[in-house]
Amino acid sequence: MKNVIFSILLFFSILILVYFSNNSLIKLCDNISTLAEDIEITLIKGEIEDAYIQSIDLLNLIHQDGFITSIYVNHQEFDNLVNDTVKLSVYLSHKDIPDANSTLHTLKYNTQNLKKLQKPTLKNIL
Repeated sequence: MKNVIFSILLFFSILILVYFSNNSLIKLCDNISTLAEDIEITLIKGEIEDAYIQSIDLLNLIHQDGFITSIYVNHQEFDNLVNDTVKLSVYLSHKDIPDANSTLHTLKYNTQNLKKLQKPTLKNIL
């Protein structure tokens, strides 16, 4: 009887952990998308220094809020987000606008792809 109760408690604790981790990931992806769109608008206005500051804020956001996400998802997907953000800040510091735009769009695509992979569909399960 003890084993059954322990198994049920363990099952529910894992369900709660997955629910919390999934919500944390989706919230982080939404925040990254919002900041990436803000950076894109700033670049369109031609304010490169402000875009650089926003890219550093984006990098700090990923490092601060990404701890649970880095444990929950494949590390390669999370590393791609970090690498794209670092590349974006380097391109903006050197005022390389075309590469910054392409990296920004890659970051937004990877964020949307990571978010899409977390939806429980038959394609994602298999």
